[in-house]
Amino acid sequence: MPRVTLPQATTGELFDSWDPRSAGNARAYWVGTPPQEILAPAFAEQLLIREMLLHVVSAAAPDGSVSGQVSWLIDAKSELARAFGGGEALVIFVDSAGRVAGVLTEPTAEQLVAQAERLFRATPTAVIQSQAPVLLLERVADEALCRALIDYWERHDKLTNTIDAPGGNVASADLKRRQDVQVDDPALFTPLRDALVRRISPLIFQAFHTTINVLEAPVVGCYDTESGGWFRRHRDNMTRMTANRQFAITLNLNSGEEYDGGEVRFPEFGRQLYRPVAGGALVFSCSLLHEVVPVTRGRRLGLFTFMSTHGRDPAFTRPASEAPNARSRRRR
Repeated sequence: MPRVTLPQATTGELFDSWDPRSAGNARAYWVGTPPQEILAPAFAEQLLIREMLLHVVSAAAPDGSVSGQVSWLIDAKSELARAFGGGEALVIFVDSAGRVAGVLTEPTAEQLVAQAERLFRATPTAVIQSQAPVLLLERVADEALCRALIDYWERHDKLTNTIDAPGGNVASADLKRRQDVQVDDPALFTPLRDALVRRISPLIFQAFHTTINVLEAPVVGCYDTESGGWFRRHRDNMTRMTANRQFAITLNLNSGEEYDGGEVRFPEFGRQLYRPVAGGALVFSCSLLHEVVPVTRGRRLGLFTFMSTHGRDPAFTRPASEAPNARSRRRR
């Protein structure tokens, strides 16, 4: 979601969605004049206890006084509504990370509360004492895109147990048990690329101060019980052809209820097992040692790719372990 800066009708001050005093909350932008029940202080409280802030956005200031608990913003040119292809009434939901979580074109008070509850319950309170330095992201791909990728995998020839090696791709059933299909169809690749760039790249920049310019050719892969469904411990940037890789992306396509096992583990950081929800992604440095534990029931389907600042280039394709000694380059 782009940064929103609009004047407030009640105070005249400038509202800024990046203000750290209110950042980290989910938001609902009600575009247009809402019904009176939405403006009641009690309704704003219902959202607030679910860590969602309500903002009313209109082209002109409201008639009469407005409760101090209602954030009323003036968008004189209706730019927010036009950006989402709607008019009055329209509600735009934004999650606590600043990502669009949904849009309602015929909103009701009950729908607002239900969406606030869903976002609030998506991440239950937990005490984290140790974990790998990774990102776990929800809603990277919608259900339709996940289904299209699974169907694509079903229809095409598979590459079995292929891994990166110094001389190129080779098959190794000892290291990897997965069947892959590269996404070559432009009609499918384009919405996939847009989802990854829109949903993941900004958070990589926010968390790691790294600008993403390169998306490696993605593959849809399947770990299943018939083959054992595993990927032994490895790193993703240890050859000349992969040394430019910076971030690995694992996007789960099917529900965890359809399989057991298949989680990602980072043994250098403990015994925790990582399993994104369907449509969610695990993002991590390609330098981290990781493995996929065996699938013991059903099958796990995922989309796998890599993101980086630079593509394959002689200046970025030499692993650190092969770098020449700095002293040898020193002028004598």
